[in-house]
Amino acid sequence: MIIAMDGPDGAGKSSQVKRLASWAAGQGLSFRVVGKWQVFEEAEVPQARFLRGTGVDELRVCIAEMPNPARMLYLGWLNTLAAERARAAEEDLVVLDGYWVKHAAAELLAGCHKGLVDAVVDATAPVDLVVFFDVTPQEALRRKRERTTPYECGRDPECRPERFLSHQGAVRDIMLEWVAERGWDVIRANTADAAHHQLRKLLTPRLEAAAATRATAP
Repeated sequence: MIIAMDGPDGAGKSSQVKRLASWAAGQGLSFRVVGKWQVFEEAEVPQARFLRGTGVDELRVCIAEMPNPARMLYLGWLNTLAAERARAAEEDLVVLDGYWVKHAAAELLAGCHKGLVDAVVDATAPVDLVVFFDVTPQEALRRKRERTTPYECGRDPECRPERFLSHQGAVRDIMLEWVAERGWDVIRANTADAAHHQLRKLLTPRLEAAAATRATAP
């Protein structure tokens, strides 16, 4: 089963991935996390060796400096590569830490041609379940303690808090439209414990159904 986690910056997705890994181990489930930033791990993505010597923090700054359509194509490469690796995984529960949703919304706001954004989205491998972690821009900024990146601030090199709030609000509005259109599951929680509880409640019946299907397969 492949679950993709997406949502606004600062929604706590990565923290929930770690909690989910511990829970899966306790349930006797094999577990794997796949994410776009694993391009820096040679064992995971050997074809991305041209990035060696560049750190993820520097790359995030460089991404904000890229023009479109180059930036959308680069982000699309990162996301489609991760989704394909998730599809190839054989574990009981595979978590895709980040999908196309956030970047597609941000690039539309940046003026990228909608046809290109749609093409990248269509080319991204499908998953079994998309879970959208929702958080207001104000709460996201509080959690980040103003440690934001230029891309998160709408490519503002000064990373001004007011720019983060306005940009994240616009990105969130687009994402919530897609959530409603596509019927994705939404987790809204003020605490990490409450979010984890909701995620477990969401996944348990689906994992049980998947296990039953495997047990009866010829």
